[in-house]
Amino acid sequence: MPDHLTLIQSKAFRTIPGIDYNRVSYELREEGEGSFILYEIVIKEGDQWDYLRDHVYPRLVRYLKEKGLDPSSGEGVIVSIFFKENVYFLRGSDFFKIFCEMEGLNLSAFHFRALRWLSDLPLQ
Repeated sequence: MPDHLTLIQSKAFRTIPGIDYNRVSYELREEGEGSFILYEIVIKEGDQWDYLRDHVYPRLVRYLKEKGLDPSSGEGVIVSIFFKENVYFLRGSDFFKIFCEMEGLNLSAFHFRALRWLSDLPLQ
């Protein structure tokens, strides 16, 4: 199984020192074509994949639904992941692809997983 941190680093379209986050996030908003939501995630050293799988992804899906965005496509969102001293910027769709790679799912199966999170059914 691939390592989730390696996948995050490889799919990031931009990596910056954390100290530059406010400036760079402002620049992204100014340069951005169209509107998007910037969703922030903090990963602590030692956090395992199951923390992201069981807590971060379901919360993100519910948040996107509340904001009126497609909760399983990642369109219209940039995920900023704080890990150690860096911040990794990923397109929402790439962040969802990490879930698929880690769990051995295709995007259709991810869509149904998102529906389960939205219905608050317990995950197995």
